[in-house]
Amino acid sequence: MDNKNTGTWAPPPPLKKDPMWEEASREVNMDNPVPYLPTQAYPLGTVIAHPKFGTGIVRGLKPGGKIIVIFPDGIRKLIAKA
Repeated sequence: MDNKNTGTWAPPPPLKKDPMWEEASREVNMDNPVPYLPTQAYPLGTVIAHPKFGTGIVRGLKPGGKIIVIFPDGIRKLIAKA
């Protein structure tokens, strides 16, 4: 019998939550996230629902229409209305 790959696979490892997410998510109400739209403006502390990245919290605003959002798996820069 040869040792060819049988096509089996292991499930992906569990998502490791960013420690900053744990801290940030304790500080806000996560019950009603706002749907993310690049054409909207978001104040600091807004909880958003991103279609790809999931629920996140706006932690920073950058000039030129960017927001810094922390998600369970890390920080991302997103486009938003300035």
